Amino acid sequence: MFGLRCAAIRAALGLAWLLLACLALPSHAQPGPLRLDAGLSMFERNLDGRSQAYYDATGQLTREQVASSPYQERFETLPGALNGGYARGAWWVRFQVQASPAEVERPLESGWWLRLNAPYVDYLDVWWPDAGAGASGGFAHRALGGMRASAQREMPWSISAVRLPALPDAEPRWVWVRLAGDRTLSLAGGVSPLRELATVQQRLNYADAAVVGMALLMAVVSLMMGIALPDRRFIAYAGYLVTLGLLFGSSEGMPAFLWLQNSPVAAVRLHNFSVCLHTAAAFGFARVLLDMERQFPRMNRVFQVMTLVCLAACAVAIAGGYGHVARPLNLAWVVFAACVVPMCVMALRRNIQAWPGLIGYAIYFLMGSVHFAKNLQWLPYTQLTQYSYVFGSILHIMAFFFALDWRVRHRERRALSLSLRHRARLARRVNERTRDLRQEIAEHHRTHDQLALALREQRGLLAMVSHEFRTPLGTIGGSAQILSDDRLGLAREEVKKEAEKISRTVFRMRDLVDTLLADEWLDASSNNLSLAPIELAVFLREKIEEHNEGVAGGRISLRLDARELPVLADETLMHIAMDNLLTNAIKYAPAHSPVRVRAGIRRCRSDDFPEGDAIPGVCIQVCDEGPGFMPQDLTHVFERFYRAAGVRRIPGIGLGLHMVHRIATVHGGSVVASNGPGEGAVLTLTLPLLGSAEPPETRRAIAMSMADPGGGR
Repeated sequence: MFGLRCAAIRAALGLAWLLLACLALPSHAQPGPLRLDAGLSMFERNLDGRSQAYYDATGQLTREQVASSPYQERFETLPGALNGGYARGAWWVRFQVQASPAEVERPLESGWWLRLNAPYVDYLDVWWPDAGAGASGGFAHRALGGMRASAQREMPWSISAVRLPALPDAEPRWVWVRLAGDRTLSLAGGVSPLRELATVQQRLNYADAAVVGMALLMAVVSLMMGIALPDRRFIAYAGYLVTLGLLFGSSEGMPAFLWLQNSPVAAVRLHNFSVCLHTAAAFGFARVLLDMERQFPRMNRVFQVMTLVCLAACAVAIAGGYGHVARPLNLAWVVFAACVVPMCVMALRRNIQAWPGLIGYAIYFLMGSVHFAKNLQWLPYTQLTQYSYVFGSILHIMAFFFALDWRVRHRERRALSLSLRHRARLARRVNERTRDLRQEIAEHHRTHDQLALALREQRGLLAMVSHEFRTPLGTIGGSAQILSDDRLGLAREEVKKEAEKISRTVFRMRDLVDTLLADEWLDASSNNLSLAPIELAVFLREKIEEHNEGVAGGRISLRLDARELPVLADETLMHIAMDNLLTNAIKYAPAHSPVRVRAGIRRCRSDDFPEGDAIPGVCIQVCDEGPGFMPQDLTHVFERFYRAAGVRRIPGIGLGLHMVHRIATVHGGSVVASNGPGEGAVLTLTLPLLGSAEPPETRRAIAMSMADPGGGR
């Protein structure tokens, strides 16, 4: 079975080869003439299938020689246009023209023109029947081609055109064309009226201008983008497009009929130079586009050498030796395309985002290879093979324009993404810095408040010292002076009276010093409490009895709302707190006015517990009938050394209520100052009930972290 399949495949291939061989066999059949008939379309008046060609290898034959019988039989009918490639000799093409009966009867006013499209032919010679000659009459000659000045033509256009004479009859007449030169030899065309010929030339001019303008415009855009981004690929592409525009313009003869009408040699060498220069630019741009130095290092060295070779060919072309480098240059293009297209595919697999440029570049080189394969006679001359390079260039310019837009958008998206990340990072840093600054500001505010409090305490201490120490010292000094004055002759009773005054003053100063020392001791001992269970009911009875036997004189009464008031407290500190509360009430209340103490258990709010919760606590209220507190003093009564303005005549240093507040705080309780319903002050001390508050370790931690608020009346 496998052998049968192989035999069938061989037979099919052999049949295909036979058909191709038959098609390729030269035909000596007489082709039909070109009819000078305005009723036919332009395509029906083309040379395709109506011309015969003969290759003169020596390039020395004349028209009369090739028209003789030995050479007549060597002409072969062309199925299409002539594609002579690069030839050392010359190509002869002949065809017949025949006027239609309508043309013979009424010739066109503008006449018929022979349209010869041979853009790369250096020497183009045309012989046509002379006016008034018969079918076998003489011939007129016109020398055209790239190496002939366009100013001497009948129409100085890029299309070579010859006006045919009006034919007197409908007999066919031969037209002979000779092509020679260093560049590729090709010939297409036909016969056209003048208006049709002008339309063809106009369309060709529009197409050339559009392609050249597109290439140059894209070169400017790429150069600007390459400088702005910056990206060397765009700069390399700009240089490549400039050479492409120069190649297109010179290929269609634009410099020859625009600027160099009388310098045909310069125009031809400019075209040859542009071919070499564009080839060098193509090799160089491929290296940059495909990043060969990194992705294809071996091919990069090959392309470097080819770029230098093509630059050397530029010098050869300028010197007039293009014929020696034309074939290798076209072959290099085909090999170049065969290498670049696979590399584009490989690069596309590595970087899918580069697909517009790589696909456009691959299409461009495929179409270019078709054009140069035509120049090498590997493919026939057709409109597709002749203008494939133009079509490929337009497609690849559009693809690269799309790639440029794609790349710019990709950079914009990447820049936007990077900007968003930077903005988020910046916002995060700003928020962090703002938070740090707020913390620093809050810390500065706390420091400022503490400093302001310390300054107020300092001023209060100075005022207290100046008042409380000055007066006793003045008393002591006056009494001592009286006692030391012998002239007074004081009696014993008077001496005793002054001595008692000194003793009371000393006791007063000692109490002041003891209070100051007690405050300092409280600061030191608040971090090291000796907590123990205390029954406040018993403690209060003993403390009130102690004061009633002393300065209170029985004015203090006690009311207990519960039989047991257990708390966990430092007994020494509790003595200090109750002594200050009771002494404060006795000091500021009128003489002989009662002082009421009430103690009980109630549920109290605490800042140490969540809002809405309450804990059971022991509340001790001390009420007197003194002047009470002024509204502006209620927020300051617990500050250190603070004394209300109305009571500064009463001895005191402003530490009593401050010490009570400190003691309540370190025990997890509180103290509140208010005014009674009538007259007098009400001080409420609240302590957690035993077993309901935090453990001692927690309260110690709370006490250590509490701020020192200060104060007293």
